[in-house]
This record gives sequence, C-alpha cells and structure tokens, in this order.
Amino acid sequence: MRSVSVLLIALLALTAVGCADRSDEPPDDRIINLERNSEFDGATLRIFVTLEDGAEASVNSDDDVIGSTEEATPLPGHRARAFAFLRDREAGTSLAYGLLSWDPVNPEDYLVFGWWAEFPGQHPPVLSLADSLQYAIVDGPELDHGLQPDLPVEGTASYVGQAGGLYSYVPGGDPGDNAENLVIEEYEGMLTLTADFRDRTVRGCIGCEGDLVTRRAHFGVILGPGLGDAPDAAGDYELHLATSIIREDGTFERERVTVEHPTRVVTRSEGFWGGAFSNRPDTDGNPRLVAGFSNVSYTESDGSEGAFFGSFLGLSAAFGETRESGPPSSGEIGSGGN
Repeated sequence: MRSVSVLLIALLALTAVGCADRSDEPPDDRIINLERNSEFDGATLRIFVTLEDGAEASVNSDDDVIGSTEEATPLPGHRARAFAFLRDREAGTSLAYGLLSWDPVNPEDYLVFGWWAEFPGQHPPVLSLADSLQYAIVDGPELDHGLQPDLPVEGTASYVGQAGGLYSYVPGGDPGDNAENLVIEEYEGMLTLTADFRDRTVRGCIGCEGDLVTRRAHFGVILGPGLGDAPDAAGDYELHLATSIIREDGTFERERVTVEHPTRVVTRSEGFWGGAFSNRPDTDGNPRLVAGFSNVSYTESDGSEGAFFGSFLGLSAAFGETRESGPPSSGEIGSGGN
C-alpha cells in the first residue's frame, strides 16, 4: 500500500502532463486536448472517460448512483447536486464523484466538477486504490474549446474557488514499520488564481488562503470509515501552481507544482497542473471561470511521502460579485480570433 502515494495518475478526462513555456509547445504536440466527457439533458447526467485500452467507461444518474445530495452551487443562478456513482462491469469497476451545477431555466448551461477512480479487473467489496487509475473530471459546454474563447489582450483577473480530490501520506521510516500509518483521504481547499492576459500567463495556489483539510466525503466505499481522531495530515500544506502560458484556445498546462509547509521540510516536489478558461465572459470581458486539475507527489526530510491529486474550479471576481455574464464565444477554432 505504500506505493499508493506515487501511483496517483491524473488525466483530466483526457490526457494531461505539463509543459514549461511557449517555446516547447508545438501546436501538434500538446498533451492536453480538451474533449467533452459529459452529457446532461436537464434530467439525466452521464459522465464517460476513455480508458487506456481505448474502451469507454460511463456512469449515469439513472442507473449508477449510490449517493446523492443537494449542494451549494459554485455558479451564480445555478442549482447543484452531488452524485456518487458506482458501476460494476465484467471488465472492472468505475467509481466516480461529480458535482453537477446547472441553470434550471437553461440546462444546456451546466458544469461538472469531480473525479473518477477506475479499478480494472476489480469488483466490490474489494477495491484497491494501489491498482487503480484516477481521472480528474471538469467538463461543460463553456469548456468546449471547439469554440475559440475571446480572451482579453490586456489586464489581469483574479479567480477564487474550490479544489479537492484524493490525498495520501506515509510517515518516514521503514515502510514495514509504518504501513499501518498510511493515510488515504479526500482533501478540500481554496483555490486562488491570477491571470495576466497581456503576458498570457496564469499562476495560483491551493491552500494559500484557508487550510487544506481532509474530509471523508465521497469515497468511503473504498477508503473505509473516516480518520476519527487521527491528525489532519493535509493541514497547513500549500500547493503552489507555477506560472503557465495561456494558449489561444484558453487551455494551459505546466509541469511544476511545489508543495510547501510551515513546519515540515519538503525536499522534493514533482507534479503538473493544467486546465482551461471559459468561453463565456464576465461583465469585465474576462473569462467568467477557470477549471482544471493538479497532481503532485512530494518527499519530506524525514522520508515521509505524500501526494495530492484532484480538480479545481474558480470564478472571476466580477462574475462572483455581479452574478452576470455574457453569451458563449461563437468563433470556431481555426477561424481566426486572438
């Protein structure tokens, strides 16, 4: 089980690794290619991912829900509901969490935010994270970058929102002596991002404002009961998301995430992050939201190892304040624009 901390794999329901700057970013060599992986008709939500063998796995809110609760929506004017999905198939088991936020008047205006764990060849009640794949889920029509977003050419914009996913931690020392101390939990924290549209860059942090916290929320079916009185191992960590170039289609990615802690010495951080800006503007003309994923593993000076894997969603300051936004961009990729 110790290997879990370095086996968390992020795939934003597509494929994701990072790049350092514009110079090593050939148009045909990008690693993140946003594709739709959800459908919502106002009543039924379906989420689907393409697995490593090319097969499609899917879950839907009619047949595969094992838990559902009404939630506070991150989007003004929307309603929201959280779903936990479990689907047992011959090829294996799919376990997913999705927060669906939608406009009840116009259900085509929706967003899905969450994550997915795929267990090839495994079936309940025995599911091992060590032999699974994890996918970040961030999807919706306004993140469909078949439409060219109308990005500003000047100014900056701040984005604030939520981040969450899976967290693992193994204390330092001999693995045989510490296996029983392995922590596998869900984490939540505040996202803060700053976009500079003149420089076409974005950078941010998860946990720099507020604290990262561990909370057994959605994956109890495989993680077991909560930690109870155990220490909140995720507390006080900060995930610094290094400056990334914003492409003309509104996507970005960077192979650098740094873990920091006020009292622990982090000697190694390896990770990547990426995402996309909305093709709908706020009242200031900036994208009204940004969504994506982050994945980082780290080592501390005493040999302890940890990892954070998950997705994030942030709203622009203007959208959060005015609750108003413009229509989606109508320009198709390759038809001109910025």
